[in-house]
Amino acid sequence: MFSLTKRQKIAVSTVFLSAALFLLPGLQAEYKIYALAALILLSYLLSAWSIFSDLTGLEFVTLFVLPVVLTASFGLFIFRFEPAIVVRIILSATFGLVYYTILLAENIFNVSVERNIPLLRAANTVGYLTTLFVSFAFFSLLFGIGIEGWLYTLITFIVGFFLFLQSIWQIELDETETTALVRNSFVAALVLAQLAWLLTFWPLLAPRIGLSLAAMVYVLLGLIQHMVKGDLSARSLGEYLFVALSVFLLLAATTSWSG
Repeated sequence: MFSLTKRQKIAVSTVFLSAALFLLPGLQAEYKIYALAALILLSYLLSAWSIFSDLTGLEFVTLFVLPVVLTASFGLFIFRFEPAIVVRIILSATFGLVYYTILLAENIFNVSVERNIPLLRAANTVGYLTTLFVSFAFFSLLFGIGIEGWLYTLITFIVGFFLFLQSIWQIELDETETTALVRNSFVAALVLAQLAWLLTFWPLLAPRIGLSLAAMVYVLLGLIQHMVKGDLSARSLGEYLFVALSVFLLLAATTSWSG
């Protein structure tokens, strides 16, 4: 009986979602929002199908946060701006490359729960960098569609919670204590949401909002990683606080309040 390998499944999922993103603007206006929602759901289902073997418990969530948020980010961009065909080709190809890389990394995490493999360090790097990338992309594009500040704050909290959940889980994988994982993710997401709420009162463009929140994700993840590993020092704390303060001062210095 013919069966696909994991890598082949990942390739099939990548091609299918990339093609769907490219075709999204061709739908009638009243169907686009439903198509985008379906595409986001499909990204989860295809991701789970691609690396389904040996999935248990939290892995059904932690392994697929990045593919889903990545799809939502690119989908929001194409949905809002309806770029020309050439730009859509570039975006779809870029999405496919990043999505494929993420799923390869998530498969490494899946396997590493059972046994340690040499590629785990590379997967951690991919997971960390793509978390920052999708944080910037998603929070920028979400703010750019012009939703109410309270709704933006709420969505930031929900998405931030899952982004932190998968990132913190990757630190120790099967050794992660579930209660501590959820607690740390909740607190970090709450801090991120509070910052998002404050930023909605600033006259900032969407990219600056996204950059500010991505910087906060970087700071919070760094602090939590050191806390989980038990090596948080005064120097490390000072370095991360310096990054946070620098971003705040940069925003304050470059923001025009004249209206």
